[in-house]
Amino acid sequence: MPAQGAGKGYAAKAVDLLDRPAAQAKIVTKLAKRQSVEIIGRDGSWAKAKSGNATGWVRLADLRLNIAALKLPAAARSKSVKNDTGIRGFSEEELLVGAPNLVEGEKLRRLGVTARDAASFARAGNLKPRLQDYIQMQDYMPEGGFPEGFFDE
Repeated sequence: MPAQGAGKGYAAKAVDLLDRPAAQAKIVTKLAKRQSVEIIGRDGSWAKAKSGNATGWVRLADLRLNIAALKLPAAARSKSVKNDTGIRGFSEEELLVGAPNLVEGEKLRRLGVTARDAASFARAGNLKPRLQDYIQMQDYMPEGGFPEGFFDE
């Protein structure tokens, strides 16, 4: 029987594969964005992942499941999903793929300020301005989108 959280996936962004499930753990290797991994276990919000010859830990939020892994049989889509993540209302699969809310993303974009206004605000607060790349929502979507009925209740 596969370990809880087992499946095939990929790194949502460039991320460190760690020797234990802790932010200050030793780096085993670095995973490139979209690098394939096999998820072989879970500990809270961490996934034990294998990529090539390296095995280690990475935050669930930094992984995405391959679409094939999301096509669960009807019996597995039971309403009685065990949830030990500490986040109510989300199954393990929903946490692994995390769907962005495009409407809210657009609202956020409209609330943005110009670089000039941001620099002025930073100077007024004795802060140093710095450049920050925008998050591209599609970078966090699983390849091929979500399977039909994935969000149905």
